Amino acid sequence: MSNVSSNIFNQIVETQVNAGNYGGRDGPLGHYATNGKKKEGKKVKPFDIVRFTISRGEVFKAWDSNGLADPKVYLYLLKKKKDGEESKKLLFKTEVCKKTLSPDFKFSEMYKIPTEAVEVLMEIYDDDLIKDDFIGSCKILLNYNDMPSAKNHVLYDKEKYAQANVMMMMQKMDKSGHNLLNVKN
Repeated sequence: MSNVSSNIFNQIVETQVNAGNYGGRDGPLGHYATNGKKKEGKKVKPFDIVRFTISRGEVFKAWDSNGLADPKVYLYLLKKKKDGEESKKLLFKTEVCKKTLSPDFKFSEMYKIPTEAVEVLMEIYDDDLIKDDFIGSCKILLNYNDMPSAKNHVLYDKEKYAQANVMMMMQKMDKSGHNLLNVKN
């Protein structure tokens, strides 16, 4: 770079710094914004890799005029907030199984689950064009200490009547996706 170009560049940088424009904390002049201190990296929270497998289910009554239902399952990760309230984050939803009371979901995927997580919420809905019908839900404890087991989970409506059951298995995996232990649920 020639002397003239170098001087112009330095003048531009000086003008930008004097104006407080550093290109953001992560920009090329961001170290000026932090008074020369490097920004601390985001701490990575410990997590487990868990494979959720939802195989089949049963809806106990018809939700559509054809005498059947179009069920789909949602699974949420539950977290306790500092104020004691509970928040939920959607992990996944299955595909809709059309026109059946005995759905075969054929769902299996792995997710990162924070190690402090203790519960998931399973909900089942009847898929409709305008608004999906809530069929039922249940909370499931995460427990990584036992051998493999798939369990039928009974899902209850808001009045606490059993409306459906869904078979689900949770398996703890290592970081490369190999089975370690299974999660008893």
